[in-house]
Amino acid sequence: MKKEIICIVCPNSCRITAEYDGKTINHIQGAQCRKGREFIENEIKNPLRTFTGSVQCISGNYQLVSVKTSKPIPKKYMKQIGKKTHQIKVKAPVEIGQVIIHHIMELDTDLVATRRVKNVNKDKAI
Repeated sequence: MKKEIICIVCPNSCRITAEYDGKTINHIQGAQCRKGREFIENEIKNPLRTFTGSVQCISGNYQLVSVKTSKPIPKKYMKQIGKKTHQIKVKAPVEIGQVIIHHIMELDTDLVATRRVKNVNKDKAI
């Protein structure tokens, strides 16, 4: 199989072509630096992404809290985590960096808040 990927590691934005069979890379062309070659190898063998999304917030000055994974996860889990975030409700107050879910999807990463939400009604419970 042949695939062209634009590298996003450094400002060169190289157009790198990789020829591979399954996860075995036969040839890489177009990488101007070592980082580009490593990026392509990772993209083919184990693509990782940082999930970003939002969860519902109760009693907050915002109805949603933006969240992200604390470190990149295998790309294949992105949709599953997205579906899971639709089911999550947190109660204000929420602080930036607060862990919303430890080890989400049993992965070695947490779902953390990226927005501060103040509690606007201290008497209401979930």
